[in-house]
Amino acid sequence: MCKFSKGLNKENKKGIRSWFNPRGYGISRVSWLLMRISGIYLLVFFVVHVIHAATILDRMSWGQMLFLTYSPTGFVVLSVMIALGSFHAINGIRLMFQQGGLGIGTPTRPDYPYQIQSMGKKNRLCIYVTMGVSALALYYALDVFFEF
Repeated sequence: MCKFSKGLNKENKKGIRSWFNPRGYGISRVSWLLMRISGIYLLVFFVVHVIHAATILDRMSWGQMLFLTYSPTGFVVLSVMIALGSFHAINGIRLMFQQGGLGIGTPTRPDYPYQIQSMGKKNRLCIYVTMGVSALALYYALDVFFEF
């Protein structure tokens, strides 16, 4: 390894904490971050759900899990899961359309200052709509569970 790459690697290796730095990136970075957080949350929820379903034969642990599920904490966890699941699904559909070329815009010559064609008004609007639908799903889930 040469002496120049050693300092360069240290600068560029920020790790997971760089996920939480949206400065200079805009709404696309926030969408990217929420997609990762929702994916991790859904994966953990899925694993816990499979473990929960596997304990159906043991009545004691099944009753304890039902007690946790029907508690206020369980309702909040399920509500967050509904909101993050809806965000993950809708944002995934938006990304599939974007990678298929819909809503990106026509390519232009890359003159300075560079304008990002893929984050046009339509794409930003789709991100805001996705976040709004997820917020409505969270509100609806909390309303169903806690009967506001």
